[in-house]
Amino acid sequence: MSVIMESREGDPIVIVNGFSGCEHGTQFSWEKARCFEVGEIVYFIDDIKDENERQDYLAHKVLYKTEDGKIYSAVQISFMTMDEWKDVEEYFKKKFDIK
Repeated sequence: MSVIMESREGDPIVIVNGFSGCEHGTQFSWEKARCFEVGEIVYFIDDIKDENERQDYLAHKVLYKTEDGKIYSAVQISFMTMDEWKDVEEYFKKKFDIK
């Protein structure tokens, strides 16, 4: 499912692949970048489309807020809803008999 289609402002969403990013609207630099980890929870604000991106799946981005109130954006495929995340967790617990 799509975080963009299923989330409303303020909904918690989960990062599903690690990446680095700068605050939204800031040109990327490693000095200003923050690392985001798998499983980190952030909060959906809105979706945006990068009109300069030629590949459609990369053009759709999620605008989100972190616990410290900073706003970032990243491609939509980097996120899951909390319900999806719980389903994945449950699958792996059953698959590998994790308590």
